[in-house]
Amino acid sequence: MPTPFMHIALADRLLADPAFPEPVHQALAQAWGAFLLGSIAPDARVSSGLARGFTHFFEYNAPLDVPPAVKLLRMFPALRCGSLSDAAQRAFVAGYAAHLAMDAAWFTEMLLPNFNREWATPVMRNIFLHMLLCHLDARDRLCLAEGDYAALKSAAPQAWLPFIPDADLCAWRDLVADQLAPNAHSRSLEILGSRIRLSAAQMQAFLENEADMQPLWENIPPSTLSAVELAMYESVRATVGAYFADQLD
Repeated sequence: MPTPFMHIALADRLLADPAFPEPVHQALAQAWGAFLLGSIAPDARVSSGLARGFTHFFEYNAPLDVPPAVKLLRMFPALRCGSLSDAAQRAFVAGYAAHLAMDAAWFTEMLLPNFNREWATPVMRNIFLHMLLCHLDARDRLCLAEGDYAALKSAAPQAWLPFIPDADLCAWRDLVADQLAPNAHSRSLEILGSRIRLSAAQMQAFLENEADMQPLWENIPPSTLSAVELAMYESVRATVGAYFADQLD
């Protein structure tokens, strides 16, 4: 559910975290483009037509009994860090696991407690959810590291996953990276708006209308948002660290 720019922004934060183990820092920095691609790769299903559960290893309408990153490695043990010899592939899979951890935390910390409450009709809660995503997406896109575009664009998968073809990964890579190119524009309003049958212009107008947005901010105040984002970050940090320690199970 979090957008590609939200995932990349969290990845940037991870790389800059002085408390993160130095060997992991080095592993990510040496294959940064591969890690960034991994951090958005589960959403390649959008351009490839794959089912969400097939790439994310959990569904939003079912209990989250096992962390999805753990399910990934149980189903595909050849992707474990200790089983891979290629540093770029290890960084990519670590990024993939990070994406799954972030989405799972979003589900348990944001969606379940905040968007299952009846503070608006189901249709309006879905609209507000997408408005929240647009807000966070735009905020995070503005603070991405300068080198993220070139790094992501340079990532070249070589059969890094057994269930998403390289061509689909590259198509999704380009769709996201091209929005970060110099003088490029975000397509997030268009893409997110299409999910709720609103045009980019309608999305923008809604976001800019304080009265329209007030119910969202009354029910998702800054304190709630900060707590959810902290939970996502801590989950990603733990997941990536466990992956490189080969202890994600």
